[in-house]
Amino acid sequence: MDTEFKPTLFDTQVQSHNLQMMKTMIPYLNPSRQRPFALLVKYLELQKTAQMFSQNSMVIQSVSADSPQERMYQMMTDLCEQCSDVERENIESLLNMLQFMSAYDIMFSERNPSAS
Repeated sequence: MDTEFKPTLFDTQVQSHNLQMMKTMIPYLNPSRQRPFALLVKYLELQKTAQMFSQNSMVIQSVSADSPQERMYQMMTDLCEQCSDVERENIESLLNMLQFMSAYDIMFSERNPSAS
């Protein structure tokens, strides 16, 4: 992949210093122990994820917008941070088109109130 790893909000919620240290150790272990240890680390991450979602409140919720369009826009903007240059350009083009269409809809509905 041509982009560097950038932790997401979800990553920061399920990761911990201890898990990061354990992941750092994997390449230095005896080859016969790497796989079971790596699986243990992933199991601990999965366990932490399950615990997080079993709570009543969603701790990974970061978007405050109630509008589906605003949530989509914020998600696409955050996705750009994980993308290659080409992918980012494609997403930004899509976002620009969506913003243009939204502005057009607003203008059209103001001119024709009965169309709403």
